Amino acid sequence: MPNEVKGQYSQFGGAIRELATESLKDWRNSIGEAAITIVDQILDGKNREERETFIQEQTNGTYWERAYYFPENNAKCSEKTFQSRILSETFATHFKIIQDIPDNNRSKALPEAALVLSISAIDRAFLLSQSGIHSADFTSYQSAKDFGSKIHGMFAKNRSGQDRVTAQMWSKIIAAARAHVEPQTSNITRSIPS
Repeated sequence: MPNEVKGQYSQFGGAIRELATESLKDWRNSIGEAAITIVDQILDGKNREERETFIQEQTNGTYWERAYYFPENNAKCSEKTFQSRILSETFATHFKIIQDIPDNNRSKALPEAALVLSISAIDRAFLLSQSGIHSADFTSYQSAKDFGSKIHGMFAKNRSGQDRVTAQMWSKIIAAARAHVEPQTSNITRSIPS
């Protein structure tokens, strides 16, 4: 926050809140639109039956192990979880949006919310594709908001108190997404402990 407005939130709070809300809405919708675009690209050229079969295979089962989390849908390759093309390209949208923010103004926290939003957006993109809809306001979709809170659980600590997604895995997930961002202006993985 600029020094000129520090301590004056009561005077500027409404405008700040409105700008922040609009920025969050744009961020969510950008990730949602990216998911829809990528799903459309993947499904392009498939007939109706092939599309339905593909979507069913990708979203079958629980949110803990969706096929699209893994490259080539290979769940046995757990060290590459959250590094599939569809997930990496959707998640890359977050990095494209923040690439002009100076590193010293960025949060040092892992971009968990962006990854959770990407997963929710992909699930919704599959649902919209099944319905023949190719555009939507992602921010108004209540099921995605509900689903998002469940997905956050995948990134919490397990019963033993260990991170389910290790720092090393985060580095790989971020690198896979950043490979889809041009130009790469920051190295967020430096801040991840080994």
